[in-house]
Amino acid sequence: MADRIRLDAVELKVTMSPGQARRVGIWDAAAGNGVMRKLWFCEQAGASSAGLPLLDSGVILRLRETGERSADTTARVRPCRRSRLSGYLRASGHEAESAQVDVEADWSADRRVMTVSMTQSHPPGSVQRALSAGGPPDALFTTAQRQFLTACADRATPFGSLTAFGPVHARWWPVLMWSRMPLSVERWVATASSGARLDVVELSRRVDRQGAEIAQLALESGLHRRGVDPADCDQVPKTRRFLELLTAQP
Repeated sequence: MADRIRLDAVELKVTMSPGQARRVGIWDAAAGNGVMRKLWFCEQAGASSAGLPLLDSGVILRLRETGERSADTTARVRPCRRSRLSGYLRASGHEAESAQVDVEADWSADRRVMTVSMTQSHPPGSVQRALSAGGPPDALFTTAQRQFLTACADRATPFGSLTAFGPVHARWWPVLMWSRMPLSVERWVATASSGARLDVVELSRRVDRQGAEIAQLALESGLHRRGVDPADCDQVPKTRRFLELLTAQP
């Protein structure tokens, strides 16, 4: 079964500062203000910048509102072990081609990991209402998402003791043409209770596994030609950077 797991895409990623994005001409290529989003990330109660138990075990729980258009929750395992994913698909009776999971490889510089996600749509405004009511965020995650995490994550997810951290204010440009290639661009901004602020831009491109190395080289070469060395960009995953900011003690 493991051999039958399909890889939906390779997602090439480069994270940079807004100034670096300006230097390479991203804002010249971006039309309009992008799609506005709010994001929250769940961690175990008591998490801090010095210890993020869920994230450190490879589990990401994201809540997202896209204006008045949509809301969703995502359960993600990164990195995901192929043996766990194949066991989940086999036990749940799914064929790899029809399973309700998105399987992709995340490539950032030399880091390459398999990421598996399950996303559930919710009525617009439902995430914001649930958090505003002060209730625990675990009710927003479905039985299917919980079963997915039980099978694919290396540790149990303590749904009864979750805290949502955020919001992260995001702007998303789903497709823009830059250096003759289509990119997705997302800018995340958040301010901690201490007043510390983080502002990060991520360039990404989804490509087929065949030819992914060439596509990554083209992306990095385009940045070089415009005066930004990808090696000078902070490639710590943005989810970790923002959770460390939002869980830091003031």
